[in-house]
Amino acid sequence: MTFKRRLQFKTDYKKRKKALVSRLPLVYMFKSNKNIWAHIIRPTKKGDITVVQANSKELEKLGWKFSRKNYPAAYLVGLLLGKRAVANGIEEAIYYSGVRNFIAKSKATAFLKGVTDAGLKVRVDEEIFPDEGIIKGEQIVGYAKKLLESGYSGPQFARVMKEIENLSEVFESIKKKIMEGEIK
Repeated sequence: MTFKRRLQFKTDYKKRKKALVSRLPLVYMFKSNKNIWAHIIRPTKKGDITVVQANSKELEKLGWKFSRKNYPAAYLVGLLLGKRAVANGIEEAIYYSGVRNFIAKSKATAFLKGVTDAGLKVRVDEEIFPDEGIIKGEQIVGYAKKLLESGYSGPQFARVMKEIENLSEVFESIKKKIMEGEIK
């Protein structure tokens, strides 16, 4: 007999059991159509309790003008969540992907790189992380330049086309703000 939440594609009970046996808080990331949401959850018998949360909407307050669901945004949300977790006394956690498959060099791994760079210990292999250039958004800038050179004037990057060359500098300045603790 299959459980109801498994049929609804909400819970993978085998993954959940492995995560619960570790007795560590769970790091969870969800990517919607516009944003990235991240939580550190402490499972209890009555239900999960969110201890710390961060989302990509908060990056706009720091000066982020670009997509809130790309690789640099995923890294910065992870960095923000990791800093908040360390500030709340959480030293170690385990990544829980829910029903989704875990893919190396994906946005989820860019998020985990941010979490680990913030000082939170998460049991992952360093080889799964994307390259630094991808995390800083260099491929996005390269693609936007290629579009500009070809004379493309469509809706993609239209809102930020003039500022897209500054993506790496904006990324570094927001990373510095988060690391120095300017945002809580």
